Amino acid sequence: MRTAVALTILLLILIALTSCAAHSETEQPTAAPTGNQQPAQIATPTVSPTVPSTAAPTSVTSPASTPESPNVALLATGRVSSGEDSVHFATDGDPETVWNSQNFPAQWISIALDGLYLVERIELVVAQAPPGPTTHILWFDNGSGVRTRFRHLSEIYAEDGQTLAIEMNPPRPIKGILIQTLDSPSWVAWREVGIYGSPLSLQNESETQPPMQLEKILDELVLPVQVTHAGDGSGRIFVVEQQGRINIVKSGVANDTLFLDISDRVNCCEERGLFNVAFPPAFHTSQRFYLSYSNSNDDTVLSRFTVTDDADVADPASEEILLIVDQPHVFHNGGRLAFGPRDGYLYVGMGDGGSDGPPVHFSQDPKQLLGKILRIDVESGVEPYAIPPGNPFVADESYRDEIWALGLRNPWGFAFDQQTGELYLPDTGHNDREELNYVLPSSPGGQNYGWPTIEGTRCMRFPDLPVPCREAKIFELPVAEYDHTRGCSIVGGAVYRGSALPRLTGRFVFADFCRGDIWSIAREDSAEAPAESQAAHQPWLAELIVKGSVPVSSIGEDEEGNLYVTGYADGAVYKIVQNPATE
Repeated sequence: MRTAVALTILLLILIALTSCAAHSETEQPTAAPTGNQQPAQIATPTVSPTVPSTAAPTSVTSPASTPESPNVALLATGRVSSGEDSVHFATDGDPETVWNSQNFPAQWISIALDGLYLVERIELVVAQAPPGPTTHILWFDNGSGVRTRFRHLSEIYAEDGQTLAIEMNPPRPIKGILIQTLDSPSWVAWREVGIYGSPLSLQNESETQPPMQLEKILDELVLPVQVTHAGDGSGRIFVVEQQGRINIVKSGVANDTLFLDISDRVNCCEERGLFNVAFPPAFHTSQRFYLSYSNSNDDTVLSRFTVTDDADVADPASEEILLIVDQPHVFHNGGRLAFGPRDGYLYVGMGDGGSDGPPVHFSQDPKQLLGKILRIDVESGVEPYAIPPGNPFVADESYRDEIWALGLRNPWGFAFDQQTGELYLPDTGHNDREELNYVLPSSPGGQNYGWPTIEGTRCMRFPDLPVPCREAKIFELPVAEYDHTRGCSIVGGAVYRGSALPRLTGRFVFADFCRGDIWSIAREDSAEAPAESQAAHQPWLAELIVKGSVPVSSIGEDEEGNLYVTGYADGAVYKIVQNPATE
């Protein structure tokens, strides 16, 4: 008995000393409670997170009573950013045990359920000392294999033992969740993560079938990497081959004569070659278009070409080189091109240049064009190009004027919604996460997407990072991600504006290069066109629309809005069509 009393007193003294030390050492956080400490006896206050009023289908409150549905997290599998040895404490049903990352934000915990459930409520039991404001992002996987951003809980005042309850009204299908903590006065930890719901049973076989499928329209190509159109009313589609050729396809038949062949000046392959062709809004009158490719020195070249008197044949001798970007390595050489539908400027995607080991931090270097989205005016008559006066860093001498956004690894396949001006920006990940970013049409630019500090929701552990992960809250967060159990490299992309597949209207379609799975994504209430100030914080939903069959290098569209897929390995072009089994 005396031993127990002595141990209790000793434990209380240690707790008090720990609290005092935390307040006297400004650089040392107070660790969240360990798995053996008792929860603080704190009254649970109502939580009032700063969230948009449009996110009404769910709420964050203190629980009034235990939910009737079972806690399905008890059968789940957990993964964490750090503190792996204690992850099981977060889903053991015992709030007296704690998962503790033993590290600063940003940190995360993911819970993979043993099946698909219709979830009514999520309860997060706080482990935190001292109390204070915290910021969390909730991500859900609805069974598609892609996690989408669901809720941003910003500056919530949290205390140890408190329960944050997130109600789903109506309930929603969930296969897994990820809780990302971006800000906290202590090390990141949770006493318990409860997920309450019931198994979701599929009624018939059609519910297990992807709604779309691929229909081959063209083959016998060599390493196709892009399908696009000229916007000139001709109905032609242009298919880019990585070795340096561009084909014209009319009504599913390729012309005998190539539109352009510059293979004599293109260095191919792997992540080098002819990347993209882009046609400006005035192409029907100017007959000028733009290419990006790797030259004989493996540098990335941006050039302008002109069409001959034959509208189906371009002149390879008409090349005007506008920009050459030195490449330090053969990977992540970038080259995506797209004209903004609202401003008419050319947006250029540049990878970070790659490396054999840890990345060189060009993405965060304001004097480098690598790892950026550039915005330039190539149609003004100024040679080689003009800088748009609204570019975000034109008044900052420490930045290159061309930079519109930074912190990217390899932004391959970004695309604008031609109807709304929204920009969807996939960025290829490193070892674990592939991410999809979203930009409002009114954005002035200047976003920093965090590479190489952060990869999706995952903090990187590279040495000498220019921005530490503790500052991850300053970065622009993606709206979706998937890990490498689902693929290896995200590729884009187009927003569907056709008429044959109404299910896809207004949704961005993207794929994974390795597995060939194809998804669509949109905000939950995209049909209501919410205010732009609220849109970026609304829940997003992804759907697996085509089960992978071939490696996909790109997704593009024709003038009617139909979507096409380039099969990189088999040299084919496919059209996305309705799956008859789901009609």
